[in-house]
Amino acid sequence: MAKQAMTIRAREAFAQAYIIDLAGELTSSVEPALLSAYEQANSNGARVVILNFKQLAYKNSSGITLLVALLARCNSAGQRLFGVELSVEYQNIFRVTQLDQGITVYASESDALEAAHDLLNMQGPPLPAPTSRVAAAQPAVTKRPTDSWAKPVEQLDLAEIPAGARALNVQGRRLFGPLQGFGQLWQKTYRIGLCDSKLTPEQVIEIWKQQVPRLKPQKKRFFPSSAGITPNELVLIDAQTSGGPVSTGVMVLYAGDTSFALMTPAGHPEAGWVTFSSFIENGCTFAQVQVMARASDPLYEVAFRVAGSKLQDQLWTHVLTALATQLGTSGEVQMHRTLLDPKLQWRRATNIWYNALLRTLLYSPIALVRRIGAWLRPKS
Repeated sequence: MAKQAMTIRAREAFAQAYIIDLAGELTSSVEPALLSAYEQANSNGARVVILNFKQLAYKNSSGITLLVALLARCNSAGQRLFGVELSVEYQNIFRVTQLDQGITVYASESDALEAAHDLLNMQGPPLPAPTSRVAAAQPAVTKRPTDSWAKPVEQLDLAEIPAGARALNVQGRRLFGPLQGFGQLWQKTYRIGLCDSKLTPEQVIEIWKQQVPRLKPQKKRFFPSSAGITPNELVLIDAQTSGGPVSTGVMVLYAGDTSFALMTPAGHPEAGWVTFSSFIENGCTFAQVQVMARASDPLYEVAFRVAGSKLQDQLWTHVLTALATQLGTSGEVQMHRTLLDPKLQWRRATNIWYNALLRTLLYSPIALVRRIGAWLRPKS
């Protein structure tokens, strides 16, 4: 199906309240237009920004990443970001990505404007968080299916354990997105040109999904479920780090024809998601990894600042280089980093309770004691 052109328009509702209308397909390609519309509202003194999704035809995981970046800008400026006219399907996407914990969702523009009016009548910045309202179910207006997205889950359920996986720190865990992490919010983009390859982006992603376990460095092992990279499926991870072994996993948040995304559970070193995509630019097919995440807790934040960020760069450089080799070509990995929010979210410091590194280290001696006990137990 041909993509619909995205149109974005900012309009003033009343003093300090602006509405940004979104029509078409929200993907990474519309980032300049979306940020331009926001800057128009911001420069005119907006304190409440309302995104109207009524005419939105489709959004992929890159589009959701744009909304997180926009939310970070609003938070930094002391503004409030609302969303209105979301279909039932897109309300579910907001729930599974946990964007509804940062973007307050209303059923209609009039409801959002009423809430904005009440907020703006309160004295002095920053604006308080508005009272949460459950948006009424809107009829679906999408022109493309949303079944590439995971369904909302309260807790992760590990239905199967692939051979060789430790399978720790996943069962029963909640998902943690960029809004639930502790550390600074970073967006990191890594990409490589596959210009010698004749493969389409769809073919690149299909191969990438199949090769996920084989593209990791030797000390990091991925264990997809038997269903592979499909929405809501889990991918278990066992890694050997400088701090010790870490056993955790990720959930497949999105799986489309030209991209897929993985989201982290509580305890993972990062809180957020990673999007893997392929596209054509200037006649060349590219493969790209984009990370949108914070360190999950204070311990991980220290580790990232000391060495973790550099190790992360090495990891995704390795993955893209290995993918290019798998596709019979080569290229240089380009990296771009953007600090979206330099602040630490101290209210999330208690995330350390779920720390997968500490829990994996604790599990190892316990497992050893159990094995010794089983060996010493008299045979019947």
